[in-house]
Amino acid sequence: MIRYIGKESNNLEDNLTSLDDTDYLEYENIEDFKQWILSLKPKDVRDKGISERGLRIFKQKIKNGKGLKNKSKIVRILFEYYKSKSTKQ
Repeated sequence: MIRYIGKESNNLEDNLTSLDDTDYLEYENIEDFKQWILSLKPKDVRDKGISERGLRIFKQKIKNGKGLKNKSKIVRILFEYYKSKSTKQ
C-alpha cells in the first residue's frame, strides 16, 4: 500500500499525530490504478465532472510519471470512482 503525503508533509508532525482521511489517498495497487485511468474514455467520466481535455492532460501526466503526485480534483474524483468500481466487482 502506498500512502501519498503531498503538501501535507510540510506539517508532518501534526499529520502523524492526527491522521485525517481527507489528507491522504491510499492506493492498494498503484499500477492497476494507473492502467485503469489510462483505459478510461471521456464518456466514462463525463458525468463525474471531468472534461475530455482534463482527462487527456491527466493521462499524459501519468504517462510522464507525474499524475499521481498531487492531490488534484481529478485525482480525488478518479480515486473515488475507482474505489466504487472495485467494490462492486
